[in-house]
Amino acid sequence: MGDIIINTSAAALVGIVMFIGAVGSFAPVIPGPALAFLAVLVYKLCLPDELSWGCVIFALVMTVIAQVLDFAMSFWGAKKFGATWRGCVGAFVGVFVGMFIPPQLLWIFIAPLVFAFAFELIGGVGLEAAGKAGIGAFVGSLLASIVKFMLVVAMAAYFFIEIAVRASQ
Repeated sequence: MGDIIINTSAAALVGIVMFIGAVGSFAPVIPGPALAFLAVLVYKLCLPDELSWGCVIFALVMTVIAQVLDFAMSFWGAKKFGATWRGCVGAFVGVFVGMFIPPQLLWIFIAPLVFAFAFELIGGVGLEAAGKAGIGAFVGSLLASIVKFMLVVAMAAYFFIEIAVRASQ
């Protein structure tokens, strides 16, 4: 009976941390996917027989993908909307800078737009082209957050399915 309480409590705690991680996908001050991965890893280390390394590796891969997408999607969005290399670099710089300007939740989306727009203007393109590049960077940042959220949900689903399957055996 004690093992069931410990396992259930630990799984519930992981669920809470994963929820925070999912919210953190949209709040740059919380490293959402990394937080969710750490919860899975700590669960595995504390209760080694209750979770496979496959689940931990899956969570790690999802975290790496999320981190890469976080930087790449603004760049991609700017490029997709017609940005030159300057606008793409601006979008990339904007994601990084946006993490440090309060309130981060706002600036993680706005800074890529501003920087892509500014880098395009400095490069000599017109207002309309610079504006499209900025909007593309914004769209890319927003898509990155949505994808990160979905990756954390995938981690949670894998984790809880595996826990349920192991509990029923």
